[in-house]
Amino acid sequence: AISAHALNRLVASRACLASALSESFSLVLGAMAGRSGLSEGGGFLRKTYHCFLVAVLSLLVSVVTVWYVYKLDSQAADVPYTAYDCDSNGLDLEDQMTMSSKGMAIDDTTFDCPGKILTQWPHTTGPVKALRLFRTTQPGWDETRISQFRISLAAHVRHTGAKVLVGTQITCSEPEDDADWAHTLDLLKTLNASHVLGLAVGNELDQLAYKGGTTKDCVTTMWSGYLLSKLHARMEDVRKIPGFEQLPVTSVFTAGVVWDTGAFPFKDTPDCRVNTFLTQVIQMEPNWVFTLNFYPYFDPTIGMDPDGTHCKAAMEKCKCFDKASCLNILSMQQSRKAMTRLTGDPNARFWVGEVGWSAPMASTLHTTVSRCTEFSGYKMFYDYYKNFLAWDLTIPKTYDESSSAFAPPEMAFYFSMRDSANFGAEEHFGLIDTCDSSSCKLNRERADVALSTGLQQPLSLAAVTS
Repeated sequence: AISAHALNRLVASRACLASALSESFSLVLGAMAGRSGLSEGGGFLRKTYHCFLVAVLSLLVSVVTVWYVYKLDSQAADVPYTAYDCDSNGLDLEDQMTMSSKGMAIDDTTFDCPGKILTQWPHTTGPVKALRLFRTTQPGWDETRISQFRISLAAHVRHTGAKVLVGTQITCSEPEDDADWAHTLDLLKTLNASHVLGLAVGNELDQLAYKGGTTKDCVTTMWSGYLLSKLHARMEDVRKIPGFEQLPVTSVFTAGVVWDTGAFPFKDTPDCRVNTFLTQVIQMEPNWVFTLNFYPYFDPTIGMDPDGTHCKAAMEKCKCFDKASCLNILSMQQSRKAMTRLTGDPNARFWVGEVGWSAPMASTLHTTVSRCTEFSGYKMFYDYYKNFLAWDLTIPKTYDESSSAFAPPEMAFYFSMRDSANFGAEEHFGLIDTCDSSSCKLNRERADVALSTGLQQPLSLAAVTS
């Protein structure tokens, strides 16, 4: 796209010079015929001079642009690349659907080993064709580490053909946000448009008011125009890059914004003015995509079975993707209804930003099912992941059949590649444990144990990594 843009500039310059030469020829013929056309020569000379300058500047811009792109491509090409996949130890999952529309989220742990980004979905032979980045740097990184990550990621997508949903942070610190954005622009240029799925400005800002250390002024500023103005400014910057003029843009929220919304399609309270933001942004951004994260794992409405020990009913509702009673599907139906109410379009663009399961139990799980051993066990983890792979992205009609099937999401991302911490709290949503792990978290031995003995105490983390 950048090369085509440079070529267009040169073609325009050539056309300008051709027009000037044509006028020159007409002036000469007029003079030979005794007409006074040469009196227009001053205008001709000025036009020729102008066209010559345009041609020179266009050539210079073209050369510099091509050199810059070549340099970025060369940096990525110079990075030694070895395809990485975890050892599944014979545990194979054959039922996979619409994998070209599924992707995997890169967690904070994987930032430390960008040379070990999965090329295939664990326990399958299917390639990972989409990745999601929440941001482009990590706190405390110097320019060297930022550059190394950027070049390693570019090398990966060039070898695999994957596309990236690139995220940029939005916080209450404008200098930090702007610094992060500068690095995001560098990454976009390094990847180039053919490997970028879209831009996500901010992540789960509907939860901002509940994060420790967040001030009331911060929340008020965020929903009084800061998020909207930053998103608009980011897209203005992006559209100046050749090839990115039609890049899709989104801001990711949790599925909580479609429940208990009162008179609005989406939640709109003083601490969470999502409906107001979305109403404004869909008028401003023609390439807007709704993106929501879905986590039945943290659903506060599910509970224990009557025996007070097990939670089979909750697990059944949480792990499925094929019925209206599944909590994932129920929230997606509600999301589709909200989008349609807001836009009038039942086919509004929609991405699933995250789904996933934690095993062992995440330290952030505080609902009643935290007492249920099997809820965060490896059998449940296996079932959830297996069902996600088999999901064809269909959102079926509501359980009372009061509506037809809903338009499916265009993309769905699984969280995550590796276990990571959430603001310092340990979670275990990863399909791999750590950067040093050679085996997938799920292997044949664990799956056989889980499937054959039913409700078994999950292995300790020490046993998993040994």
